[in-house]
Amino acid sequence: MKAEIISIDDIKEDLPGYSPKKAEAFHSQSAKLADQLFDVRLRNSDLTKVILLCGGSASGKTEYLHTFLEGEPAIIYDGTLSSVKGVEVKLRNINRAKKEVDVHAVIPTDLKRAFAAFLNRDRQFSDEVFYRTHSGARQALSWIARAHPDVGIKVVESYYKIGSNEVFFDELIFNNRARQVEYLEGIQYTESQILGKVVDD
Repeated sequence: MKAEIISIDDIKEDLPGYSPKKAEAFHSQSAKLADQLFDVRLRNSDLTKVILLCGGSASGKTEYLHTFLEGEPAIIYDGTLSSVKGVEVKLRNINRAKKEVDVHAVIPTDLKRAFAAFLNRDRQFSDEVFYRTHSGARQALSWIARAHPDVGIKVVESYYKIGSNEVFFDELIFNNRARQVEYLEGIQYTESQILGKVVDD
C-alpha cells in the first residue's frame, strides 16, 4: 500500500475560481473539505496508520512529505496543525477509527529564510498567516507532547545550505519524552515575537 495524502493546498487548486493570488480567500473552504475527506478516509481506508504533518507556512512540510513519506502506508494529512482545538478533533476521530497516529513536525532553523520563501511562493497569503501558523503549530505540538504521551512525535529541522535553494532536513533525536517536551517548550514564540525575528537585523 502507498500513502493516501490529503493536502489542503492541493484541494484548493481544484476549487472553481481559484488562482494562487487569491489563495487566502479559498483557504477556509479547502481546509473544511480536507477535514471532511480526512474523516472519510479514517472510516473507509484499510490503512491503519495516520501521519499528521505539523509546522508553519513555508516550513518545508510538503518537500519533507514528498522526500520521505510518499512511500509510507499511511493516511497523511498535510496541513499546519496550528490549532489545539483542531488537533483535539483530529486525534479524537483517529482514536474512534482505531488507527495509530504519529505527528511529524517540521521546524525551520531560520525563520527569516522561511519567511522569504513564504513571500516568494505562488500561493499568496497575508504576512499574518505566517506569524499565526508558526506560533500556533509550536503551541499545538507542545500541547500534544504533554497531553498525549501515547502519540509519537518526530521533530525534523528544515534548513538551507549556503548558496542553495534546496531545503534539507535533520531529525532531532531525544532520549525521552521529557527531553522532547523541554525542547518544544524552548521554541515557543508569540506571533509578535515571530514578526520581530523576521523583520529585525
